[in-house]
Amino acid sequence: MKSFIKMTLVSSAIVLALAGCDDKKTTEENKAPATTTTAPANSTENANTNATESKTEATTAQNSADKVTISTDAQKEAYALGSSFANYMKSNLEQNEVTADQEYLISGFNETMRGASQLSQDEVKNVLDAFGKRIQEESQARFEKQKTENTAAGEKYREDFAKQEGVIKTKSGLMYKILNEGTGRHPSAEDTVIVHYVGTLTDGRTFDSSYDRNEPATFPLNGVIKGWTEGIQLVGVGGKIKLVVPPELGYGDQSFPSQGDKASITPASTLVFEVELLGIDDDKENNPVSSTEPEQTQEQNQPAAN
Repeated sequence: MKSFIKMTLVSSAIVLALAGCDDKKTTEENKAPATTTTAPANSTENANTNATESKTEATTAQNSADKVTISTDAQKEAYALGSSFANYMKSNLEQNEVTADQEYLISGFNETMRGASQLSQDEVKNVLDAFGKRIQEESQARFEKQKTENTAAGEKYREDFAKQEGVIKTKSGLMYKILNEGTGRHPSAEDTVIVHYVGTLTDGRTFDSSYDRNEPATFPLNGVIKGWTEGIQLVGVGGKIKLVVPPELGYGDQSFPSQGDKASITPASTLVFEVELLGIDDDKENNPVSSTEPEQTQEQNQPAAN
């Protein structure tokens, strides 16, 4: 079923194309000139409130009316396939920051499935081509803006961090501060380490945390970002280190979407980690057993595989 779903859920370009009509509509509405007549504040607020309530009630009623009863395995399979398609589509739209008018999206899907599409295949292709070009242009502009902002923010953060007592900068550009030296041996790049960590962006937003999962993480040091491979070797088992990782030792120009309530990682991000080295896998003599939970600090940080 998984392979079938992967083959059936089409490409992200088609997913984006299904969402195009409303995005254009929204842009055109935003460009519309404002009226010269302004309603009294109370009237406007009441009208907006009533409109919102009416729309919510209508949506709720429509959702209830549209619900189907699932009673057979075939119906469950079809529903699951539709649900998987929706989740895939929703994820792609969100990653590309596209808002789709669900009424038209669903109508396009249903009518095409029935062989009653209001657009010919040539029209669909033309819309897809134009839409794809626009999305690429918007994505590139967004990338350049994020990269410029992140580069400036990263340089400022590293400059300020360098002024703190005990901060060291290595030849690679990695910056670190030993918070606790530890009493065990230092790992090598070939070791697999057991750690607790938090990872933040330069503005303090957390993008990952093993503390939040209430479970230490285990990583082979030669399978994570360069800043981690180098940095974790600088502290002994039982120790704690703060790493400030420039983009070239982290994810470079890559982007990673947010997970749950965590922040997303955008191009040229400087990453800040605070890591406790709890142990080295298969090295029992050097793995201290602590009777207390590792202390969670306000400065939070993370690693990830290359």
